[in-house]
Amino acid sequence: MTLHPLARAGAIALAAACLPTSAFSQAAPAAPAADPKIDLQDKDALDDAKVKLDPAPTPAAIPGAGKAAAPAAAPVQILPGLEKLTPEQRAAASKGIAEVSTYMRGVRLQESLERLNEVEALTGEFHIVSNMRGAVYTKMRDFKAARAEFEKAIQLTKGQAAENFHPRFNLAEINFVEKKWAVAEKEFSDLLATGKIPDPGTRRLMEFKIFICQLQEKKTDEAIAKIDKFDQYDHDSPAYYFAKAAASFAKDNKEDAEEWLASAGKIYPKEINDVYQDSLVEVGWLQTLQ
Repeated sequence: MTLHPLARAGAIALAAACLPTSAFSQAAPAAPAADPKIDLQDKDALDDAKVKLDPAPTPAAIPGAGKAAAPAAAPVQILPGLEKLTPEQRAAASKGIAEVSTYMRGVRLQESLERLNEVEALTGEFHIVSNMRGAVYTKMRDFKAARAEFEKAIQLTKGQAAENFHPRFNLAEINFVEKKWAVAEKEFSDLLATGKIPDPGTRRLMEFKIFICQLQEKKTDEAIAKIDKFDQYDHDSPAYYFAKAAASFAKDNKEDAEEWLASAGKIYPKEINDVYQDSLVEVGWLQTLQ
């Protein structure tokens, strides 16, 4: 499952395409900074469930959190809801989020929930906390609890297009993993329609997931018509090859599908291919990542 910055509970991956950048405070646009991401989709840390969530920003680099403050020339803009926190509180919350990401890599899920509760005691209701909590529940395969947290994060980020994308993506991913194809198709399509997509790689991944949903809904003609919209020579995304493979799997032509997957394996890095293979695993066309 491929969730945005904070959840992974099925076979969805964004390994090479870290999407959003959220933080406890963000530097003003005039002084952009490279924000490293917290990768909560560590496949090796998972058991038999392969669910990936959207990557989160590295709290240690959060502007306004102690020594990590933005340069004096660039005023720091605090995310809505955190204006009353002191720099020390933001630093403590930042440290807590970093620890949670470490716990999740080690599948220390109960500790992750406990640490998130401590962070929330500092921040109050906060979308990053809710999104990460949803990611933890996703890893626990408790989709009902994860869904509630992502829905809460969506409500908390109304009016914040960049931040709102992540929990919405994660919620759509849960529906994909639970094989609610029509719902997942609509949610991914609605996200694409906003035009607020973090990067081209994420757009291609979402388009591929919509393609899979349509195949599963038996909208075969509509789905197949999309294949030519994928670029066979796209340097960043193997969507074309995986769409060809998925179409072959849907026709029970496994040999042809395997050839397309082999071609993708020769062209693109494994971490990118794994992101797409996760979707095929969720559908049941592949048993494990290859």
